Order: sequence, then structure tokens, then C-alpha cells
Amino acid sequence: MLSLNAPPLRRRLACLTYEGLILLGLSLVTAAVTLGLLHLLGLPQASATHRVILQVAEFVALTGYGAGFWSAGRQTLPMKVWKIALVTPSGAPLGLGRALWRAVLAWLWVIPALTLAAALHLSPGETGWLLAAGILLWAGASLLRKDRQYLHDVLAGTRLVPANG
Repeated sequence: MLSLNAPPLRRRLACLTYEGLILLGLSLVTAAVTLGLLHLLGLPQASATHRVILQVAEFVALTGYGAGFWSAGRQTLPMKVWKIALVTPSGAPLGLGRALWRAVLAWLWVIPALTLAAALHLSPGETGWLLAAGILLWAGASLLRKDRQYLHDVLAGTRLVPANG
């Protein structure tokens, strides 16, 4: 029988750390390709349009990564390593729509800190510390729930559970 309780927080945070390294690599490749294309198109560097296009490309790439891996019962490499699966409340695999909704909601991990950092004109180092604090607070909030699920999983109708095998 499938356990619908979340894996221990330290295991989920270890998986998240590994996932962050993969997302960093994907983000760097996305930025390189996008900036290269913008250069070929002759758009002026450091323009507001340049920044918006880069941000949209990053959002699409990172959100698509999550949605693609989480749909139809698939797992990211870190999820496989740390034996974590993502399912619906009934234990079924996620459809693409629900996986996409979860990927969009997962931005709640970082959007508040990035918004605050922009409003306060924080340095990159200060922004990094604020992001780390926000991530730890978001993860720690799961300890307030009996099922230990993250808020974005509750909102998306998904659950992190121990994977078989």
C-alpha cells in the first residue's frame, strides 16, 4: 500500500539541493541560448526588453522542466536518487495539467524573496541570503501540517511520497 505521508524533511531538502544544481545548469544554458539569439537578432544589450525576454525564457524552461518530469508518473533524477515520488491525493500519477499547475505554484518558493529583494534594491549576496531564508521558511512551514506536505503541493492537489524501490 502506498504511503501518502511526506518523506522526512531532511530527505526532501537534500533532493531540493540536488534539484537546485540541475536547475542552475538548465538556467545557465537557457540564458546562454537566449542571450545568443538576442545578440544575433541585434537587440541592444541590457535593455528592458532584453531582461523581460530572458526572464520569460527562464520561467518557461524551468517550469517546463518540472511539469515535464512530474507528469505521467515520471520523476526527476534527484527524486529517483532520494526515492521520492509525486502523486495525486489518491496516489495516482499526475496529468500534465496538474504537473504544470504544481510547477507554477513551486515559484512560491522564491518569488516572495525575489520581489522583496527587488523592492529593497538588495545586492546579489543579500538576495542569496534572503532566498535561502525564504526557502528554509517555506520548507519549515510543512512541519506545521500533520501530513508534512508543502503548501504548493496542497494548493496543487499533489503529494510528495516515498517512492517504491
